[in-house]
Amino acid sequence: SYVKDSVVNFKNGLSQMNTDHNRCNAIRAKQRKYAKDNCFARPRGAKGIQTGGISYEEYDFLKKGMVDRNKLFAVTMVALCLPNYFVYYLWSFPDMLPSPFIQAKDPREISRERCHAVISTLLDLEKGARVAPFASKLNPFGKKSTERAMERLKQFGDMGCIDFEEDGAIGPSGGKIILKKLKNELYTKAAPSKQRIMLAGNLIPKQIMKGIGKAISADPLSKGSSPFGVGLVKHLESVTLADEFLVEQKIDIDSIDSLLLEQACSARLIGGPGWTDEERKEGLLNWLEQTEILPKEESQNGAGYFNGNLARAALMCYHAVDGTRDSRADSRLLRVMYQGQMKDTAL
Repeated sequence: SYVKDSVVNFKNGLSQMNTDHNRCNAIRAKQRKYAKDNCFARPRGAKGIQTGGISYEEYDFLKKGMVDRNKLFAVTMVALCLPNYFVYYLWSFPDMLPSPFIQAKDPREISRERCHAVISTLLDLEKGARVAPFASKLNPFGKKSTERAMERLKQFGDMGCIDFEEDGAIGPSGGKIILKKLKNELYTKAAPSKQRIMLAGNLIPKQIMKGIGKAISADPLSKGSSPFGVGLVKHLESVTLADEFLVEQKIDIDSIDSLLLEQACSARLIGGPGWTDEERKEGLLNWLEQTEILPKEESQNGAGYFNGNLARAALMCYHAVDGTRDSRADSRLLRVMYQGQMKDTAL
């Protein structure tokens, strides 16, 4: 019966959480031993996860364990403080249960939601460039400012069209072409301001920020412990830490199993359903090369300071659009627009 199945699943979930907690303790003990052998102390909290001496699978397990504990704390607080609304909380935010209590989301559903996010973002960009916001009509002195904002959006859209029409800007390795064109924005002689690091101001249009946030939140594993999704900058911080671990610990990408590889690529919006392991490895290796390995070499050669958040955001934009154009994307109707119209030529 439904009640019996629910009780059994709840019991199995609690047992799995206890097992996962014990394994996290064992991995942390392994890191403390590694730190002691190398004459330093393992930091507490999230920074401690970056300590070496473990595999990428163990590193990823620690990060998921931390998210699950945060989710469990949030669910417990709602159950204790707002018991009358607890059922509505679970109904409204089903992804907020710890991972042992929820089923994995279908990759095709993730692909479909990300395709819709890309299309809606493109529509928002075009509307913002051509239609003045309603609130601007209430301010008789803001006409020039509104016109400048609309012109910036138009230029941003034109630049995007040119970038995606570049020869080779397709597939797992096409992102490097986009970053090459943005080199003057990514590398600066002076340290980037906090505003640029946080991608605030007019650096990236709010339509793009909102669209990437939707694409990221399509995968429950990328949402973290917040019921309202995750912001782009917060997500980039998590991805940056994972990138640093992969590079600094010299993790062999070939040693990562298929499921972890798919999850790692999904967090970076790389690929989609139907992608092979080889394609995902190529995409992840190119990502690490463009965001970690190459910038360190360029900085040592005098290229200046590197804005990693901006580079990763640009790559995510590229991969989100590339995944929508891919023939294996789940949204069939959207794919038809990109494939064009095939006509037989008259002989």
